[in-house]
Amino acid sequence: MRIGKKEKGQKRNLMKKPISLRRRLLFLVVICWIVPIMIIFLFMTLYYRKGVMDKTETLMEEGLKNFTSFHAQKLDEAITISKKTSYELIIEKAWKKLKSGTISDAQFYKEVIGNLKSKYYNDNRFIMSIFYLCDAPDRLYYTSRKPTSYINTFNDYVRAEANKITLQDTSDAHVKIINGKIYIIRNLYTTTNYTKFGTLVVELNTNKLFEGIALNKDYDLGFFIDDTSSMILYDTDEKENTMSSIINKLKLTYSKQQNRKLSKVEDNVYTALIYQQKFDDYHLGAVLIANKNTIYSELTALSYIMILIFLIIIPVFIYMLYFIARHITAPMGRMIEASKEVEQGKIGMQIEGDPMPNAEFSYLLDSFNRMSSEVKYLFDYAYNEKLARKEAKIIALQSQINPHFLNNTLEMMNWQARMAGDVAVSKMIEALATLLDYSMDRSNKRLINLAEELRCADAYFYIISMRFGQRLRVEKEVDQELLQLQVPQLILQPLLENAVVHGIEAVKSGTIKLKVYKEKNNVILQIINSGKIMTQADIDRVKDILDGKTGSITTGKGKHISLGIRNVNERIKLIYGEEYGLTILPYEEVDTVSTITIPFEMPLDSEKGKLLNNILNNPDFK
Repeated sequence: MRIGKKEKGQKRNLMKKPISLRRRLLFLVVICWIVPIMIIFLFMTLYYRKGVMDKTETLMEEGLKNFTSFHAQKLDEAITISKKTSYELIIEKAWKKLKSGTISDAQFYKEVIGNLKSKYYNDNRFIMSIFYLCDAPDRLYYTSRKPTSYINTFNDYVRAEANKITLQDTSDAHVKIINGKIYIIRNLYTTTNYTKFGTLVVELNTNKLFEGIALNKDYDLGFFIDDTSSMILYDTDEKENTMSSIINKLKLTYSKQQNRKLSKVEDNVYTALIYQQKFDDYHLGAVLIANKNTIYSELTALSYIMILIFLIIIPVFIYMLYFIARHITAPMGRMIEASKEVEQGKIGMQIEGDPMPNAEFSYLLDSFNRMSSEVKYLFDYAYNEKLARKEAKIIALQSQINPHFLNNTLEMMNWQARMAGDVAVSKMIEALATLLDYSMDRSNKRLINLAEELRCADAYFYIISMRFGQRLRVEKEVDQELLQLQVPQLILQPLLENAVVHGIEAVKSGTIKLKVYKEKNNVILQIINSGKIMTQADIDRVKDILDGKTGSITTGKGKHISLGIRNVNERIKLIYGEEYGLTILPYEEVDTVSTITIPFEMPLDSEKGKLLNNILNNPDFK
């Protein structure tokens, strides 16, 4: 198969090589740039001033209307947020509780400030929010992004206007420009009997209000709201004195009776437009001021030259589109589609059909086909070899761990038979039968319910309790919602035996605690036992055992225990991945904790869990 592909590649090399992409791009650059530059020189002296002026004014008008819509939208959003304060009823309910004596002034203050912070302080579109009760206007409840002294601005400039609105019988939102800042002032009424109880004042963040609009540096933009006594301009503080004449003319043109009206005024230096529009809560007059010398200088010649260049470039652009489609887009699309098919699982697929239109993509096609064949070969080899090794290792680990407890249990039962009556022996035999049946695993399952694993642990606890009697105390804390979780078989027994041999036996008595709980996306199984304090040497030795360093495995009595905990760790890592497994570390002062960490994947809730169960519980996966 591979020899055939080489022969096919050799035949393709014998064919006539297409022209390189680099040469075609060079030719394209000459067409797109040299020709337009020549035309620029030929028509540089042509001017059509009137058409350019008309077009410039049209652009100014459209820009001003867009400016008006943009800022109206920003203002409407801020007004809507201020009205939500009434709809949410938080301040109203707090005021009613204050009136009825249910809450104190401090609690009312806390409720109001909390609502103001949630609505305005955390929203960078607002600088300051103030609320005061109609019957106590001197007590302010406010939040501000500025220093506390910033409230003086309100007292000096805004309070008088706010008090006027407080005296009015209206719940409308009043938008005011005061001292170069924008405020929304509105009275709050109860929703049941329409009783006015307070006034809300919010200051807008003018930086955020202006943010997001593309400004033409040749224009100066600004607006009035409701009257001409105050005006906001964009970055024109230094120019405002020089533009005083045109601004006064704009003020004379402004009238609240006009809606969607565009007017033009001029003087010797400036030309200006004002667009007026009525909204539900305010009347907006947006203005555009432009210096005549700036906006018309060189625009005529340059504009028409660009139009002419555009008309000439059209056929070139069409050819460019064809070139890109033919020599870049189409072959690239074939390569991308082939890559997607490989990504979706068609490893080893080949790109067939017409040859590529240029040398570069022909090389890429040949390379892709060769690499696809090699990847399929390597993937099949590596996957099958790794799967075989993984299956063999899991079987070997389970064959080691199943009989570990048999000899110790028989010894304890023999001892108990000599020391106790038949009832105790009978119970121990039942417990042993449970352990043996579980360990033999006649169904050959790799994953079982946590409840079955805990049943085996209970049998072991009973047997070992008969051995130690009152010297052993067993405690369990198990999350009942995890009982149906699928876990590897025989992962608790080796840890329990380790806790007995290296913990309880070493001090003649003690406590073993079994805990099972969920932590984030993981499930934690812990066995905490009292006993000797783990030294640093013990910690290092246990780590070596869990890492599979055979030289660290205990000889004699603890050999099978060391194998057991190592096998538990290896099986968990094989099944779930290297980020999971077993750790054994000191706990608190004299205790030792053995912790198993596995992912939380319920078989009915997780596609990955279903796939893992199907693979591991498949009779052919042995």
